[in-house]
Amino acid sequence: MKEEEFRRFLKRKGKKADVIDRNVTSVNRFIEFLKKERGKKLDSTTKDDIDSYVIEIEKKQKKSAKGALYVLMNYYKFTEDSEMLSFVAKLREERTKKSRRVFPIKEFYNVNAEYVQKLSNVGIKNVEQMLEAGKTKQQRKKLSEELNIPEEAILELVELSDITRLGYVRKKLARLYHNAGFDSPTKVATFEANELYEHFKKYVKESGWDGMVPNPKDLEYNIRNAKKLKEIVEK
Repeated sequence: MKEEEFRRFLKRKGKKADVIDRNVTSVNRFIEFLKKERGKKLDSTTKDDIDSYVIEIEKKQKKSAKGALYVLMNYYKFTEDSEMLSFVAKLREERTKKSRRVFPIKEFYNVNAEYVQKLSNVGIKNVEQMLEAGKTKQQRKKLSEELNIPEEAILELVELSDITRLGYVRKKLARLYHNAGFDSPTKVATFEANELYEHFKKYVKESGWDGMVPNPKDLEYNIRNAKKLKEIVEK
């Protein structure tokens, strides 16, 4: 490993000194594994070697390999090895999905508990399930007829679920976005952070909303995410 070059690369990416040290230590740990268990050097690593390393961590050490895989993602970005980067990223995403808690629709602020329970009874309990079950007009109409829930109430839950795709927008904050006119990520994507901040500030003042205006840095993050998302809900 070209350690000093790797350190400079991480520094350019905005990593702090302690994070850089941890990345270097983790890569060196992988190098030691390759040498001891596979009889190889870092520059001859294969996908099978990565798989074996993951097994070493998760089965023998009995802990998640997510951290080690994240470091290897940084390393393969540094070496510009797109094939290995894609492989490692896929392994990490698989583990992230398993450990990720999907937000339950019952935890949204100010939703009808009776409607949420009816949806839960047919297996629609979280935002991913809500989006999948109600993203089209036809699906919402069918749910409405089957469960005796107004279509507009189903659409609202779908829209709230859609908003959570921005990242870190849950419970009360998803309701704030929705009430302030942002019923889809694509609407958020049309704003600059300062404009969105002023929009929320005005809404909170005029509506008497019991809560704070979102932090401008959080808004920047959500706008960046919104620009990457495709519209998936049919209106």
